[in-house]
Amino acid sequence: MRCAYGLPLILAFLFSCAAPPKVKPSQPLQIIENVPFHPQQRYQCGPASLAGVLNYWDVDISPEAIAGEIFSKSARGTLNADMMFFAERKNLKARHYRGNLEDVRMKIDSGYPLIVLVDDGFWIYQKNHFMVVVGYNADGVIANSRKTRLKYIPNKGFLRSWERTKFWTLLVTPK
Repeated sequence: MRCAYGLPLILAFLFSCAAPPKVKPSQPLQIIENVPFHPQQRYQCGPASLAGVLNYWDVDISPEAIAGEIFSKSARGTLNADMMFFAERKNLKARHYRGNLEDVRMKIDSGYPLIVLVDDGFWIYQKNHFMVVVGYNADGVIANSRKTRLKYIPNKGFLRSWERTKFWTLLVTPK
């Protein structure tokens, strides 16, 4: 009976350490070029993502300043609602909604970077992560994520991990 619990944990560990494949986009890219990128520190994907989008809208703030106000040690991360309320306190409009790939493309075409929440976990192990989608092509999206600026993510993997969060999306715009 002990093996029944151990095997899923071992598999989750192995899959969480696997590096994503290096995929080169085969289609022309649509990218918002000037979205600032902040490499995230451990458990700081929320503040890093939010800082990039706020900086894009000319709000001068660092991920560290954001984390100082909204990072939750007990949650080992940042709560969705806190990110939205923080953006609103900076005199921006913020709304979260259930997104889709067509909406992502329309927002990027209109010059709006999006913060999305994905779940990179495995089976019952949840591993939520915020990233900023700044571009796309027919085959995937381009995101500022973790320590990588303009990371290409194929649609299949992106949609699978985004679906696990019910396609959580945060749009931040000027008022």
